[in-house]
Amino acid sequence: MPKAKPTQVIVHRIELQEKEREYLETLQTTQSLKNIGIASAGASVPLLGFLGYKVFKKWKLQEEGTMLDFLSNEGREKLKERAKEVGFFGGLREVIFDPFGVNPFW
Repeated sequence: MPKAKPTQVIVHRIELQEKEREYLETLQTTQSLKNIGIASAGASVPLLGFLGYKVFKKWKLQEEGTMLDFLSNEGREKLKERAKEVGFFGGLREVIFDPFGVNPFW
C-alpha cells in the first residue's frame, strides 16, 4: 500500500540557555587545547630523538656528532673505513639499522 504524501512540515528546534552555552564554550576550548597538545607532543618526538642521539654519541663514543655525519668529509672517511672493515653491505646495514654502532643483537 503506498504511503501518503505529508501535508505539513513540523520543525523541531533545540534552544540552549546561557548555562548550556557556557558549557559548550568550555568544551570547545578544552578540545582545542587538547589538539594543540597532541600536535606539539608529536612534533617533539623527533627533536627528543635527535637530542638523545647526540647525548649518547658524546657520552659513549666521546665525540660530538649528528645523524648527518656522512655530509662532512670526516664523517664520510669514517664510513669508508668502516665499510672496508665489514664490507659495503655490512656498513650500509649498520648505518641504517644501527646508527649508534653498538647493537647487541647483531
